[in-house]
Amino acid sequence: MEFNPINNFSNIQISSQKAGLVQNSQQQAQNQAPQQEPAQAQNQINNINKAFIADYSTIKMDSETILKYLKSLLKFPSTIEDFTKQLYSKNIDPKLAKILTQNMINTKALNEILNQNSTEAISKLMQTISNSLKTGVNDIEQLKEVLTILSAIQTSTNINTTNALKELLLLYIPFNQQIFDKNIDDKLILEEEKQAIKNSKLSILFKTINFSNIVININEDKNNIYLDIFCNKNFAQDKFKTIITALSKELSINISLDFIAKLNKENYNKIQNFKIISDGFISGNSLIVAHIAIKTILKIDNDFLEII
Repeated sequence: MEFNPINNFSNIQISSQKAGLVQNSQQQAQNQAPQQEPAQAQNQINNINKAFIADYSTIKMDSETILKYLKSLLKFPSTIEDFTKQLYSKNIDPKLAKILTQNMINTKALNEILNQNSTEAISKLMQTISNSLKTGVNDIEQLKEVLTILSAIQTSTNINTTNALKELLLLYIPFNQQIFDKNIDDKLILEEEKQAIKNSKLSILFKTINFSNIVININEDKNNIYLDIFCNKNFAQDKFKTIITALSKELSINISLDFIAKLNKENYNKIQNFKIISDGFISGNSLIVAHIAIKTILKIDNDFLEII
């Protein structure tokens, strides 16, 4: 069986659980005690690792289990909302505390932790592979695939610190691996979009199969999130707006959308991709809104692909 580390997006339902929502505002998250102490969280990770190794010799792990295993190796929570809650917790893990600078997520520090954790995870996984072979388990293709993903994260974070947010979100975003490419060429961005990106705290550049190139700029003012979406007229604006509006109520964050028509000719791609550009510091709320926006666009693109 070929290992696909992420569930096929066509089977994903956008819901309050699977869209990675937070039920309270960022401030509420700050005031909440964490569900687990760091020692308890580490024990849970150890248990997951033991269970994975114990079960691996008899059955193949499904995609969800593999993804949980990957995040456990990286010492990250299973959901994006747990990640942000842990960041803003009073009992934050000292290592994760380095990510925050003046109550904002420092992407350079995030990149360093991703790089360090992936390096450590690779070492642990190689030992697991070695132990598996010693015990007579020769079918280690799934473990090799996990090792490949970890190596890609390590390489990406070595090359450029701006890759941190994308590598983080890819751990929490289901995508169709067969049509997703991690490289993206941003030469087709319009001058108007480039200027908007310069003035934005966080920008997401998409390549979609059915809706050409899309740019989303995210800005925040107190508890208000503003999304400026540059897209061609064929993009499913109403569907995107309906989903985001519904989710904004779950988030307890005011999200405003502004669709801006692109003037260039539609450019259809054979692959899906996205790139994130930020000024180096973003809030937990902006991270979660970016997470939802990416998942929603990829879902709409895949749903449209199935229809046609």
